[in-house]
Amino acid sequence: MIDYANIDYSDLEARYASTESYIEKMSKGDFKSLIVNGPPGVGKTHSVETYLKKYAGSNYKMITGQMTALSLYGHLYKNKEKGKILVLDDIDSVFKKLEGVNILKAAMDTKQVRSISWSSSTHLLGALGIPGTFDYSGGVILISNIGFEVKNNSIGAHLNALKDRSFSISISDRSNESLFKQVCFMVFKRDLLKQFNFSEAQKTELLSYMEENISNMYTVSLRVALKLAMLIQVDPVNWKSLANDGLVKN
Repeated sequence: MIDYANIDYSDLEARYASTESYIEKMSKGDFKSLIVNGPPGVGKTHSVETYLKKYAGSNYKMITGQMTALSLYGHLYKNKEKGKILVLDDIDSVFKKLEGVNILKAAMDTKQVRSISWSSSTHLLGALGIPGTFDYSGGVILISNIGFEVKNNSIGAHLNALKDRSFSISISDRSNESLFKQVCFMVFKRDLLKQFNFSEAQKTELLSYMEENISNMYTVSLRVALKLAMLIQVDPVNWKSLANDGLVKN
């Protein structure tokens, strides 16, 4: 059986060390923006939030999912001071409107102080006590799957425009082999399954099952590893049979 704990993870260690270093410097206000890009389920959000808790304390705000351009503008205003970080996780909806993209371009520009404006619906801003223009000195971290699961060329082009203004790190690629190595790394080096109190042998058996069925799984991700761990916990005798029915293509 493969010794997953001692695979050469130096490439992933270096990548995560870079991500940590960028976030540490952003917490000090040295860098203005960072894009963490990669396939779904490789631990982007988990890693970013771990480093933010370590370095930024309470000086960050994480927004996940659906968001309007106006809401983005408001959140940027509330986190406009140097050292504050706004984390935007999987907010593809913002990329579908040019006004949202332009606000992000302004916020993620390389200037020390960036001017951000909102020219429509100013009565709504006034009611919220938000000006139509303000100087932004905070930081933005964008966590995105774009380019790995979304097949919209215009959205990809918008992300590229932001990459031109920002630092950008890719976490893994889309090949099953790379994704599986990422899972192994998170299980053995980042203690992904800590809550289950598994032995080394149980972790190895779980990963071995994933590798044996990798070509027939609907997806290869950290979420699959967590679901397998749940099956092992609730039914340690029949978990493979349950996984064959619920996680593997027939």
